[in-house]
Amino acid sequence: MEFRHLITFKAVADHLSFTKTAETLFMAQSSVSAQIKALEDELNTKLFDRIGRRVILTQAGQKLYGYARRMEEMDLEIRSELSNDAYSEGSLTIRVPETLATVYMPQIIDRFHKTHPKAKLTFMNCTDRQLREELNSGRIDLAFLMTDAIYFKDVHIRLLKTLALVLTASASHPLAHDKTASLENLNGQTLLLPKTD
Repeated sequence: MEFRHLITFKAVADHLSFTKTAETLFMAQSSVSAQIKALEDELNTKLFDRIGRRVILTQAGQKLYGYARRMEEMDLEIRSELSNDAYSEGSLTIRVPETLATVYMPQIIDRFHKTHPKAKLTFMNCTDRQLREELNSGRIDLAFLMTDAIYFKDVHIRLLKTLALVLTASASHPLAHDKTASLENLNGQTLLLPKTD
C-alpha cells in the first residue's frame, strides 16, 4: 500500500470531492481517481459511493479514514522530530501573485507549518522583473508564476497546474452571452488585467 494513495484518499474524504482534492493537491482529477481505484483494488473493497454529484464514504471508507488520519499524523510527527534543525528552523522567501496566494497558499502554509513549526515564511508579490537574478543570488528561494512561456538559465522550472482563463463582462456587453471569446473578438476591447500577475 502506497502512503501517497492514503494521503489522496484522506483528502477526498475531507473534501468529499474529487475536483476539490485535485485542486488542493495540485493533481489532475484523473490521477486522483486512479489512486483511489488502485487503493480500492488493493483492499478489494469500495471506499466511496457516488450519489448524483455527491461523494460519500462507504463503511469500509470510514474505517480506512481513521487509519489514514493516524498515519498522516504519525508522518508529520516523524518529520517534525527527525528533520534537521537548521532546515526546521530556517526560512523561505517566496514570490507569488496575490491571486494564487489567496486561493492556494492557506492550505500549503498550514501543511508546511505542521512539519516545520519553527520555520519562517516570507511572501512577496510576484513580478518577473529581476526574478532570475533574485533566485540565483538567493534573495528569494521560490517563485510561483501564472505563465506558460518562461525560461531562465540555471533555474529549475516546473509546471504545477493548468488553469482556464475566464473572461468576465457586464451582462449588457456584446460578448457576455458568448460561450468562448477569441482573440479576434477581444480586438479593440478595453481590458482590465492584473499588473503583476
